Amino acid sequence: MNEFLIIHFKPQLHQLANTHSENQNIDDTATSQPAPQFQYWAIGADQHPSITLGHGSLEELTPIAHGKKVIILIDANFTTIESVNIPSKSRSKQLLAVPFAMEDLLAEDIEDTHFALGKVDAHNANTKNQLPVIAIKRDLLKQTIAFFKRQDIHIEVLTADSVALPYTDKSWSVLLDEDSALIKTSASQAHSCDRENLSVILQALLTEQTDAKLELPERITYYTKEDDSEAQNLLDDIDIEIDSQHYKNHALEIFVQNISETQSLNLLQGEFKLIRESNLWLKPWKSVAAVASLWLVLQLSYDSMLASQLETKNLELTKQIEREFKRALPDAKKMTNMQKRVERRLSDLKSGSTGGNKNGFLQILSQVSPILAKNEKIDIVAAVYRSNYIDIDLTAKTLQDIESLKNKLAVVPGIKTVLSTTVEKSSVKGRLRLEAKG
Repeated sequence: MNEFLIIHFKPQLHQLANTHSENQNIDDTATSQPAPQFQYWAIGADQHPSITLGHGSLEELTPIAHGKKVIILIDANFTTIESVNIPSKSRSKQLLAVPFAMEDLLAEDIEDTHFALGKVDAHNANTKNQLPVIAIKRDLLKQTIAFFKRQDIHIEVLTADSVALPYTDKSWSVLLDEDSALIKTSASQAHSCDRENLSVILQALLTEQTDAKLELPERITYYTKEDDSEAQNLLDDIDIEIDSQHYKNHALEIFVQNISETQSLNLLQGEFKLIRESNLWLKPWKSVAAVASLWLVLQLSYDSMLASQLETKNLELTKQIEREFKRALPDAKKMTNMQKRVERRLSDLKSGSTGGNKNGFLQILSQVSPILAKNEKIDIVAAVYRSNYIDIDLTAKTLQDIESLKNKLAVVPGIKTVLSTTVEKSSVKGRLRLEAKG
């Protein structure tokens, strides 16, 4: 459960609102400041109804702020909150358009102003393209952040106190404190004025609403201090139902009821975006991580390419093995267990030429091959091995050539020769059977 600390901050009480020099050193300015006056603060926890309200010096808040989410509610008199019509949904285009859309609403130049954007309410047809914007003088924002940072108070949310003022549809909210008043006319639009001018400003806003043919609020929720005897008289001239609500000590009692809304218009955006110390510690490692990530991507790409090449080579080798297997075993019908089948066939061939069996193919071939090789007049067409003999198909120009070969083979020891011939027009075909004797 996250604990939070809410500080209601009025820059005029700490002389921050009167520093205008852009080149002024913030730290030097702060050193010359008098001791801060009292701060009003509240602490609590998310989803926890118990709230502690207190006040004390800025230095006293330092140990209280430790380990808590710090929310600064700055006096709305120093901010401008409006809902502007920006058709684009692009955040970068919105940032470019907003300063010019709000230029006529600001006392300062837009170059000296910091703008923070909220989000368009997509569920409300009446607010389509209406972008909530909060603006503050850039120097004042810098000085406010530095003011708290010197006390080791690191802000997570900084926004106008009017953002935390409760609001309901068809009802305006007005909060009155000792010297000022807040008027909230919509979820993303608020105005501030001096206490004495509340009635005049409120009547002007109602008239403006009527002139624009917009619906007037059904009631005004009026938040005042319990012992403020003059508060009710300030709205006597307003012809709208007034729902009076009271706080006991300080307006923070009202603001804490709507604290979840403060994140919607957080001024700490863009150049003032919160940077946690853990992120600063990690920053030097980002380049190392980027290089490591790049190396990993390159390594994975190389491995993928290598795997693809190996897969292609494997397919080529598989096809080559199948071709060679077909040549060695032409009668094979299936390409399975190729290695074992070839080994078995080689074993069969070896068994016919070694040991005590002399009838094998290799044994016969080794005896007759010298004679067959020397006969240039005869062409060997085919040779078929059958158990213990070889049938050799021959062609020659004359019958005498084949007979001569047969006679030479007949004298080879252990070989029996049988010859059959067929005489054709221009050649003689013969089949010579060489059979091992015994």
